[in-house]
Amino acid sequence: MQVTSIKPMVSFGRSLTSKEKEEFSALQNQAKQALGLEKTTATIFDFSVPTQEHDTGIGSSFSYDAQKMARFLKAMCGINSIQLQPQGEISNFIRSPYSGTSFSLGMHIIDLTKLQSDRYGSLLSEDDINSSYMNRTKKSDSVNYDNIFSADGQKAMLKKAFVEFSKLDSSSPLKKEFEKFKKENEYWLEKDALFDASAQLNKSENVKDWPYEYQNVFATKEGNKKLIENLKKVTDENGINIVDFSEFVQFIADKQQQESKAEFNRQGIEIYGDCQIGFSAKDVWAHKSAFYDNIDFGCDIGNNQYSCWSPAIDFGKIKSDAGELLYNKFNLFFKRYNGVRIDAAWQLIKPILCEPIKENGYDKFDSNGNKLGKKISDPKVPDNGRYIIKNIILKAADNNNVPHDRVFLELLGGNAYDSLEAVKNTGAELIHITRYSKSDWGRVKHYEAKSDNKYQNMKPGDYTIGIGTHDDPTLIEQVTNKKDSPNKAEILAKDLKLNAHELKSSNKKLADAAFAELFTTKNQFATLPDILGSDRRINEPNTQSANWAYRATRDYEKEYFDNLSKGKGLNFADALVKALQAKGIHNPALINGLKKFDYILRQPC
Repeated sequence: MQVTSIKPMVSFGRSLTSKEKEEFSALQNQAKQALGLEKTTATIFDFSVPTQEHDTGIGSSFSYDAQKMARFLKAMCGINSIQLQPQGEISNFIRSPYSGTSFSLGMHIIDLTKLQSDRYGSLLSEDDINSSYMNRTKKSDSVNYDNIFSADGQKAMLKKAFVEFSKLDSSSPLKKEFEKFKKENEYWLEKDALFDASAQLNKSENVKDWPYEYQNVFATKEGNKKLIENLKKVTDENGINIVDFSEFVQFIADKQQQESKAEFNRQGIEIYGDCQIGFSAKDVWAHKSAFYDNIDFGCDIGNNQYSCWSPAIDFGKIKSDAGELLYNKFNLFFKRYNGVRIDAAWQLIKPILCEPIKENGYDKFDSNGNKLGKKISDPKVPDNGRYIIKNIILKAADNNNVPHDRVFLELLGGNAYDSLEAVKNTGAELIHITRYSKSDWGRVKHYEAKSDNKYQNMKPGDYTIGIGTHDDPTLIEQVTNKKDSPNKAEILAKDLKLNAHELKSSNKKLADAAFAELFTTKNQFATLPDILGSDRRINEPNTQSANWAYRATRDYEKEYFDNLSKGKGLNFADALVKALQAKGIHNPALINGLKKFDYILRQPC
């Protein structure tokens, strides 16, 4: 493609015409091919998705708004995959998606507006959608958890839908779908629903508040059949059967999840699920024989202290109960998504296990809300973790025809470095971040060089790399950190063939370079706040600050373009130009064409 030279004083304005969009798309594809790019991923939490109408206070990847945002990110930033963070059940007290359920999807991300449609049996009416719950959220850039979990909130709306669902004839298409769903999810569905019934019966979500026999309904895999039959009969104050309702909620959530996945795929965007390493109280109650008693996965938080993440699986039962639980967990993820990111994968290879510290009979917490634990001796993991990778995780992938290069293993922190041998030559991809490029480790070139015998001269297809994860400072925070940014500037200047002094003296240029580095290798990712140019963090580990609350604004397109004019956010045209030049790819027409769009994108609104 031949592109005319650029007149520097021309003002192109903000919006691209249809013809310009087509031209920009063609240039992107040409640059991607020249650079050998494959997966460009946006990591997005459901709660971060904006809602244009009928805003309950939280977003959902199941919504039409999510599809619209995906189209925008694909057009402007070349996104062809989205990593959705954990989608399990949470509460207003434990909001972290990484503390959610492993099997059940969260009712908080169900798109209620879709329940008006014929394919959902018109379970909700127009009056329901116009209710106060659906329309009282005013501040659209933060999650309103209080509204979602209010008495007239998401659960109340879904109970209205369930009442209408119960009236449908058993021969109706929706009822037939429901029965099929129940058969296909026998391993976990009823058990999770029985937990909800026990919570209703015992008036508490805290298992420790229940009588001993209800705490141990599934002390054996078969379960206490008498108590199970009793729990199946539990109803709420309005006579709604809890087990039936819970299974209905999961059916609706699964239906929406599968529909949204299909729609993303039609756009040419793959969907990756985030399989958290932890387990919820519901998971442990339903599969008790697979867990240690009073031993948690742990993490070193410094000062000789360890925090407890979640109950730990019994590694002595990897070839029995614990292995069966893990296989079914991953098998479900591979059914739901095109691929899977495995959170803190090193915990399945070189785990840190802790015994919670008790003080006056209660768990001890530090000032930041971390449950503290005492590290215990390392468990014996079969074949040093390789058994779990090959015979459980990748076997589940094979069962669902998911290629191994769609399995992303987060090996950051903890015993990550010592876990590399277990995943070597499996075809799975490792996750790395450039945040750590203070000296050498963290830079793209480090992983593709003869750095040490652990990384074994990795190839570009062996890993995916990003500026940071949901637990890291935003890019804006990183480039304004005067302690680390000079080192980062030196490294980026050397690797991208840029001027180190300019990078050190300009946060904007340093941020642009940090993005460009990602596109010098095959697979890359970035969080939604970094892409849009926000300085708001998703999570600050070991704190009780306002975490898990970031939402893109309803006018995120304007936010994105505003930020680009200020040198913030992912300017894809600029990133591609710098990556092409860094790799010595000489194509004047392509580079000049991209520079034209770089100029357009930098214009003030």
